[in-house]
Amino acid sequence: MTKINKDSTAFIIVDAQNFVLHENGFGAGWGAWKFSQEKDMVKRTAKAIERFRAANIPVIFVVMELRPQISHALNDNLPDIDFWKNLREMDFTKISPEQGEFQGRIIDEFTPHPEDLMVAKHHTMSGFHNTDLDKILRALHCDTLIFAGAITNLCVESTVRSAFDRGYNCVVLSDCVASISEEAQSFAVDVIFPFFGKVCSSEELEIA
Repeated sequence: MTKINKDSTAFIIVDAQNFVLHENGFGAGWGAWKFSQEKDMVKRTAKAIERFRAANIPVIFVVMELRPQISHALNDNLPDIDFWKNLREMDFTKISPEQGEFQGRIIDEFTPHPEDLMVAKHHTMSGFHNTDLDKILRALHCDTLIFAGAITNLCVESTVRSAFDRGYNCVVLSDCVASISEEAQSFAVDVIFPFFGKVCSSEELEIA
């Protein structure tokens, strides 16, 4: 069992948005949506969210903010390589406001409550880079962070690394993160995350 103190802990959910975790998301082909369904990640995370809310542990959603109506030219500052290449080449001006809102919205199973916090990041994998996440956590007197979300070995891992570099105690819920494949998931969960903190399932986490 992994024990945490509820008075100094926050639950951070990374990029749990329709574009990643919905079958009609433009990123569904990346594989995280399929992985999340096969592993019951969504159901387990929804249960964890309710548990943390009941314990008055702050729930913080880190989201990649999409700008569907901006000029395509504004994406020219993105590197023309790898992950960002896909976004750079998308013509967001052809996406309706309604579709853009859907893509960027938190999935229905995790619908935020009024007391939950939202942190938006732009063109970055880490939830700490150029955001006020660290300031929020310091104001809440949190020293321990629990992580869930997608994609395990991309934005979740980047955010965990950044949290570790800032001195936070990190706990990754292995059944509440979704990657693009079993291999990618296993490497992050079994090899990478143990260097930065603790890894356990949501059921193995004990709240004190």
